[in-house]
Amino acid sequence: MALISSLPNSEPGYDLCVVGAGPVGLALALEAQDRGLRVLVLEAGALDPAQSAPDWSGSTVVDPMHHAPMAQTVHTGLGGTSWLWGGRCVPFEAIDFEERSQLPSVRWPLAITDVQPWYGAAARYLGCGGAEFRRPLPAGTSSRFSLGEVELTQIERWAKQPRLVGDLGRRVVLAPSIDLLVQARVLSLLLDDDGQSVHALRVRHGGADIRVQARFFVLAGGALGNTQLLLQTQRERPTLWGGSEGPLGRYYMGHVTGSIARIVLNRPQDIAPLEFSEDPDGSYVRRRFTPNARVQHELGLLNTSFYLDNPPFHDERHRNPTLSLVFLALAIAPIGRLLVAEAMRLKHIGPGPHRYGAHIWNVLRRPWEAVAQVGDILRKRYWSKVRKPGFILRNWRGMYALVYHAEQLPNPLSRVSLRNPEGDLQVDFRFLREDAESVLKAHELLDHELRASGMGYLDYERPPELRLQQVLDQALDGFHQIGTTRMSEQPDQGVVDRNSLVHGVGRLAVASSSVFCTSGEANPTFLAVALGVRLAHHLARLLGVGPGSAPVPLQNSISNRPGSVVDTSSTP
Repeated sequence: MALISSLPNSEPGYDLCVVGAGPVGLALALEAQDRGLRVLVLEAGALDPAQSAPDWSGSTVVDPMHHAPMAQTVHTGLGGTSWLWGGRCVPFEAIDFEERSQLPSVRWPLAITDVQPWYGAAARYLGCGGAEFRRPLPAGTSSRFSLGEVELTQIERWAKQPRLVGDLGRRVVLAPSIDLLVQARVLSLLLDDDGQSVHALRVRHGGADIRVQARFFVLAGGALGNTQLLLQTQRERPTLWGGSEGPLGRYYMGHVTGSIARIVLNRPQDIAPLEFSEDPDGSYVRRRFTPNARVQHELGLLNTSFYLDNPPFHDERHRNPTLSLVFLALAIAPIGRLLVAEAMRLKHIGPGPHRYGAHIWNVLRRPWEAVAQVGDILRKRYWSKVRKPGFILRNWRGMYALVYHAEQLPNPLSRVSLRNPEGDLQVDFRFLREDAESVLKAHELLDHELRASGMGYLDYERPPELRLQQVLDQALDGFHQIGTTRMSEQPDQGVVDRNSLVHGVGRLAVASSSVFCTSGEANPTFLAVALGVRLAHHLARLLGVGPGSAPVPLQNSISNRPGSVVDTSSTP
């Protein structure tokens, strides 16, 4: 393999061209190489992440109260958006693929049995330990932890180092059958005359346009980037994917997140099983509260998880010297941006006005405690081979923020479209009242089970009549980009089939969370990588490469020189 500066004009050609060097694209490329494919990876950004900020200046977000700025949600360069990723790995479970009355007219063309075999590979690529995501409570655990319809057996796993350039990026650069071309931005898909198959990509590299050919192409450039390319293709071929009223760009989802209550543990020591813990392999895990599948069906709940956290850093009333010292560091923008992604920094410092004097006083009350605890946090989070994802400071009251992470309903009016001839995006991302209503029902269920078991109770921040609006006011995403090229059995219902191959266009697939039909309660990265690995195996069979493979006829004939590259000085 080579980190190449230009593309060869001679054989051998590429079996597969992967657009995007983020977590999904890198994992897919490595898995495809292992199956015998020769792979070219095109990355729009540079190797240096500081030189890799994508230009979204021409794109607009209709409602910035609910969708984060594009600059905070998308990153180019080797490693892609893993430069902004926290590292949380959670799989979709069986209920996420089932038909549910609370999600009418939504049907995955896959079942859990189709994706679960790929979870082990996804865990290896993401460096989060094993693929164990259900763990019984230890023998002898108090009956207080038996919460009836709410389970405490689900665990989230965390990547040992979320910035995957150090592992996956290095492996791709050293891989013998993968070429990587950076600062290569795909401008358009070039279709055959009949519009039935992709025969090349038009790519901007080194100040010129080049035409890149391969036997097959996979769009793995992130949900918004993939959708943008397909929308541009649809503009040229208006009948593709049902036209402007079809599914492409629609059903844009993320998650409903926030905190509207504190959890109060009757016995403060019960925090122990709910904290971050280290697995024998060194990765970190944490238990979550999740309503079981039966009660989700019975109550019509959207899938929801809960976990414990510290009170907001910016609220000086916590009187905690460590939280105040962390707040003060994050509030100094150049320092804060070195510590966390900008979106997380802004979340933690909260809206103004800030009471800096009160925070300084909190620190001065117990300065040595603050310095010691912050030093431990820095050591485990930034100066360790395994990055600790977070910290919870215990308190004698047993009171902690309760954070929810909930599924969002697919909504055809929540969509991405082209806003001008240049191909810039208009993002009209929407939450529904039903999303918030499900969050409230999940809280009521958890509160009931906590009280029934004697474990504790929820202490809400606002009275009942104000809680729905509180959920909607906090609803913000754009980081978890889901649904805009969703899977379907029938072409009029989605953009890709069950194997992530694009409906109606040969030699093209999509590897991204944009192919999900529902958002589940899980962060999307883990399933997106699992589906990418699954796709790599499918393409190896399709292209007749690898042990036991036989070629399957593609929709259109394959070029005699499948990997040729032709430099052009103008748009073809």
